[in-house]
Amino acid sequence: MVGLLRDAIYAVRKARLDVERRRLDYGRETRERADRLADVLPASAADLREYEREYEDLEWFHDSYADSVAEIHDAGVATDTTHWRDGATIYVVCRALEVETAVETGVLFGSFDAHVLAAMEENGGGTLHSVDLPGGPPGPFEYGHLIPDRCRDRWELHEGDAREVVPDLLERVGPVDLFLHDSDHRLPHMRFEYETAVDRLAPGGVLASHDVRLSKLFDRFTAENGLRSCVVCDTGIARRPRR
Repeated sequence: MVGLLRDAIYAVRKARLDVERRRLDYGRETRERADRLADVLPASAADLREYEREYEDLEWFHDSYADSVAEIHDAGVATDTTHWRDGATIYVVCRALEVETAVETGVLFGSFDAHVLAAMEENGGGTLHSVDLPGGPPGPFEYGHLIPDRCRDRWELHEGDAREVVPDLLERVGPVDLFLHDSDHRLPHMRFEYETAVDRLAPGGVLASHDVRLSKLFDRFTAENGLRSCVVCDTGIARRPRR
């Protein structure tokens, strides 16, 4: 009964978010990305805009990514994956922080994974550990289909329930420069991942989360834990103090 109630609440929140998204000016949010991130990251807005331009000109990445997206469309399966604008935000964060070790939950086709790995490729180092349930995305695809071959060797996939995998993984690979939540967005699970990850962040490391507009949890959690944060489009970015 409790699980059914949680599912119902999540469905209502998701429906409200769909309505809110139609009112949001994503163009303005994207234009303000660098200024918002500059309030959180140890980089100027000018430097962050340089990373945005770099991302836009990253031909090797966009050519591969576009081909993989086309394969998904041609297969006629669902393409409910992270929008490029949120991927670009994560790319900029990973470049600005020169992220070496990252953990991400919720892979599906691997949009976020591809963007983290592209940034690591440009950084010249790093490893991304990704967690998702056994199985794979819809259609004849494997997890991480959108990840270009050029940076795939920096990626390690861990299949299993995040509640079982994430604590041990963070214990083994931590401290991490980036933890990115994009799995089960129901509040108990989001809070579990936030609480599990926050103490495993390196000083100055980032807790990021997708679809934070579903609730006020990200804002409350970051405030409770003294993390400076911002939201760009559908992605929340919070940084642990260096002290």
